[in-house]
Amino acid sequence: MDFGCQFVCELRELSPAPALMIRMHTSMHDIARLFDAGYREIVALLATQGRKPAGAPFARYFNMDSKMIDIEFGFPVESDVQGGGRIAVGATPCGKAVTSLFIGPYNEIEPAYDALMKWADDNGYSPSGEAYEIYLNDPTSIPSDQLRTQVHLMLRES
Repeated sequence: MDFGCQFVCELRELSPAPALMIRMHTSMHDIARLFDAGYREIVALLATQGRKPAGAPFARYFNMDSKMIDIEFGFPVESDVQGGGRIAVGATPCGKAVTSLFIGPYNEIEPAYDALMKWADDNGYSPSGEAYEIYLNDPTSIPSDQLRTQVHLMLRES
């Protein structure tokens, strides 16, 4: 199936931004519950420091294993915030990535990844095995068919 016409894929060089994040292993089945609780926990920690997120929530997938996902998720923040408990200070991913905007329900995102993989292959790049998603609107206030997700497929450096 040709997904190229449905998605505009482009090469980007991502720059790191300071972030507060939680890293863990989970199943795809539990991810929505995990995100809901974890994002709230991070916002609450920021509030104790008189701060707010500096950007949209993100998730970094270190593998694409549908049974047990190694994931890190959080928010970009100002550089002088403190972590606590399971919330660590870190940075958003950096390096070469092929990216595309996906509009629709999170559980229907696979065609965007197919298009990114095809673009990488067609253009001589190798995926690193990591993906990075930025959730551009709030799933509690937007219909699922209007959710906007910036999808980055990280690429191996040559």
